[in-house]
Amino acid sequence: MLARRQLGACLLSVLLAACASSPSSLSDERITIDHVTVLDGRGGASISDARVVVRGDRIESVSRSSTAAPGKGRLIDGSGKFLLPGFIDMHAHLLMPRCDGTFDRELSGRMVEQLIDFGITTVRSPGNPTIEGLAFRDQLNAGAVRGPRAIASAEILNDPSMTPEAIRAYVRNALPYRPDYFKFHSRFPPESVAVLVEAAHAENIPVIGHLQRTSTVQAIRLGVDQVTHAADWSPDMLRPENRAAYAAARAANGPIKARLDWLELLDLDSPEVSAAIEALRSSGTSMDPTLVAYDSKFRDPASPRYRANPYVDRIPTLSDDWRQCQAIAEDWTQADYGRWTRLWPKLLEYVRRLHDAGVLLTTGSDVTNPWVIPGESIHQEMEFLVEAGISPSEVLRMSGANAARALGRGDIGIVEDGRRADLILLSADPRISISNTRSIDWVMQGGRIVSRRSDASKSLSPSSLRR
Repeated sequence: MLARRQLGACLLSVLLAACASSPSSLSDERITIDHVTVLDGRGGASISDARVVVRGDRIESVSRSSTAAPGKGRLIDGSGKFLLPGFIDMHAHLLMPRCDGTFDRELSGRMVEQLIDFGITTVRSPGNPTIEGLAFRDQLNAGAVRGPRAIASAEILNDPSMTPEAIRAYVRNALPYRPDYFKFHSRFPPESVAVLVEAAHAENIPVIGHLQRTSTVQAIRLGVDQVTHAADWSPDMLRPENRAAYAAARAANGPIKARLDWLELLDLDSPEVSAAIEALRSSGTSMDPTLVAYDSKFRDPASPRYRANPYVDRIPTLSDDWRQCQAIAEDWTQADYGRWTRLWPKLLEYVRRLHDAGVLLTTGSDVTNPWVIPGESIHQEMEFLVEAGISPSEVLRMSGANAARALGRGDIGIVEDGRRADLILLSADPRISISNTRSIDWVMQGGRIVSRRSDASKSLSPSSLRR
């Protein structure tokens, strides 16, 4: 199983690197960013007073600045500023749905443009309509659409009645569109996951799991390569004596509100939780916790964190839809919202334990969900990870080196010689406050500055964003 997984990751990396290196209209112009502090994406010590030379779409060198002239080409003074790898959002669906469930290509284009303005230069899209979604991925990667480069899954599998042959046919039928992943969702049972993993791995394509009916431990044993979301909402994560109460809550209140009961019943010190953490750690399986996706669903609507966020109306069609569409937690009472507020620290504590155990955590927003604001949400996610007790430097690693490792990519996620020149210049130190990730002077993608400071990237104080 591991050999198959490693082969799939290797082949994916080769294919994506080849795509990234395809001929373009980029000149061989040299750009030197001088006297800048480099936070290289590994989460370690910074490089102060550094000189970073970009030639074409690559980083040519990273060294200390000197009194010697930087040579020919364009010079950017980075004094007092901070250079980082472009952020990687590991959970950004490419196609934006409207209230009626149809996908809006024009709205999706505006959404991915906003992602690049907020410093996101690469996304993993875990689930789209196969033909339309993968075609949109190809347009992004070819530069025909302004936005991040993308790695994308075929359409999500979530029908528990699918036969093994139907699952194999789904894999075969998707292959002409070159999916980077296959993904299953919460209702897919372990026996179906086993068939999907076998069929996908036979084509050297990794599998992403959105867990619930298949638990964390089951998914790892079956060879699932990456998992989404911190909580798996599976009864297997609860102590045996608590599972009947969870089943009763699901029957009485439905699966969404019963998530509150799951969190209340979850014992972080139980053998079941320890087994899930150890399975993730020992297998090297990556996870994007998507804390912002949980909180944006279950936070009291009176909170200004989402509905009154400074960026919520940047795409008016989108925010208008969110105000008109039926909310997932529409029937919740103030008591339900109060329960979420009380239980929120417990979910954060679980994520901290995952980190402390050495699980490969990455940053993901689950954008295209209501109130998950494109671009802004990755910065909120990083704030929540710090709130969970993870240091800002480690959170930056999650969006840099960790994400690159999860994707099997050796060309992004780190500021070093030979990597793609996907870079962000910040005017404030994100190690002092992770909210400073918004202090974007410019975003560089493949050696081109593609976005400059604007209303999309001005620094905001933590107090204005955490209410």
